[in-house]
Amino acid sequence: MQNKKIHQLLFALLLTLFLIGCGNQSATESEGNGEDGSEQQALEPVQGGTLNVAFSSDPDTIDWMSTGATATRDVGWHIFETLFALDKDYQAKPMIAEDYTVSDDQKVYTITLREGVNFHDGTTVTAEDVIASIDRWRTVSSVGTVANEYIESVKEIDERTIEITLNQVYNAFMSDLTAPKSALIIIPKEIAEEAGETPLVAEQLIGTGPYQFENWERGNEIVLTRFEDYSAREEEGWGGLTGKKVAYFDEIKFLIVKDPQVMINGLKTGIYDYAQSIPQDLYEVVESDPSIDPVTYINGYSVATPDKSEAPFDDLNVRKALNYALDKEVIAEATYGNSDFYQLDGALFDPEQTELYSDQGTDDYLAYDKEKAKELLEASDYNGEPIEIMFSNDSETYKRISQVMKQQMEEVGFTVELVPYEWATYLEKWADPANWDIVVVGWSTRFSPSELGMLIMDTQSSGWYNSERWGSLLDSWGVAESAEERQEILAEMNQTVNDELPFLKIANETKLDIKSDKIPEYDNWVGQRFWNTWKSE
Repeated sequence: MQNKKIHQLLFALLLTLFLIGCGNQSATESEGNGEDGSEQQALEPVQGGTLNVAFSSDPDTIDWMSTGATATRDVGWHIFETLFALDKDYQAKPMIAEDYTVSDDQKVYTITLREGVNFHDGTTVTAEDVIASIDRWRTVSSVGTVANEYIESVKEIDERTIEITLNQVYNAFMSDLTAPKSALIIIPKEIAEEAGETPLVAEQLIGTGPYQFENWERGNEIVLTRFEDYSAREEEGWGGLTGKKVAYFDEIKFLIVKDPQVMINGLKTGIYDYAQSIPQDLYEVVESDPSIDPVTYINGYSVATPDKSEAPFDDLNVRKALNYALDKEVIAEATYGNSDFYQLDGALFDPEQTELYSDQGTDDYLAYDKEKAKELLEASDYNGEPIEIMFSNDSETYKRISQVMKQQMEEVGFTVELVPYEWATYLEKWADPANWDIVVVGWSTRFSPSELGMLIMDTQSSGWYNSERWGSLLDSWGVAESAEERQEILAEMNQTVNDELPFLKIANETKLDIKSDKIPEYDNWVGQRFWNTWKSE
């Protein structure tokens, strides 16, 4: 456990925001509509053109391995790919890997690579590249640092085969290899070794994906172009982050646009083809325009994380007072407006994630009681010093949550100041506990307990949470063998968060993006992905 905590000090933020959804009607389902075949013709794939995406956040980096930030991921997974990836049903499938076997003692994983997978620099993926990528992942990725505790060795068998030996049975290993957050991207050996623990810079953004990095003008745009020598898989039905990928567009431009009304107007006039993060209270405006298609999907949840490294929230009773002070139903309604876009649920995972969901241990999630909050606060050492709630003013969601929290906290005796920053400054300020007492943020959908950034111990992401109980549960999860055992652990994980209050969950979110009706085929799954989609003329 001590080694794990040391490793977890090495990485920075795992941020915001994440994403599951369902696609629109497929071309095959629409065949035959229209006597003259016009509907079928409209759904024929169109090669070429530029996709203009109104992108709400300028990412801190495009290195998909070094951070869990959604803005990084949404760009990065067009450029990079992993050995294994989740399909549309959240099951692990090969991507760069061809196949794998596990030894009888469940400690040795032998992975065979697909033949002839091309990097954007013209070289071909070999075992040496994969080993170097894994070595880097073990030190810079939040998920990789957890997996690293179980890895004894990684070695080359031949040019297309590697062998990973674990020091004990770790049944969550494949889940770590497929994690869509802080992902095990495969990059050339020279780049992996040169970058080390620092984020990849522009000239190092070399992957195997269907699109390749072209240019990044910070604060303005990120440009990707089609990779003509892309090594596609053949499986058309897998979906998710694996299977067949076709890059129809000549280029994709992620244009930084922070005003949602500008996004909507730009989509109407054809300036943009897709726009992300539209406030949910604009849904009726979006739905009423026939040229705009709403795109919705689950997007993790919003949280308020107190800094537990110092007073006043190093005191559990003050955290309990905060929990009793917050009427989360009122906060959610004021923030999201339309009840179709939020769900009051205290669990760590979403109900759609059936293998990861348990509602056990969440009884106190809505424990709103102003009188208890006052009693606990008066009995504590809190002396009335201002509580600084920090949030990014790039996000209307964070702003609204913070404003309602301030009102509710002051009603029970807290003194509160709101501290807004633009996104880049917000990330920078987050690293120092002197800058904030509570941070309001959103965490996108996760697919394993080891991906839960708001609970990674001894980091700013968790507000410097430190818990032997949570660490023990992560260890138990890693070796759990049955679905029944995992459900018991998930219930205890919920209960631990309920008891120790490392963060306060506000509500599950449903994300609202919008697209032009000229994009007839689109499957968002866990976020915006622009392979296998095109724009009609």
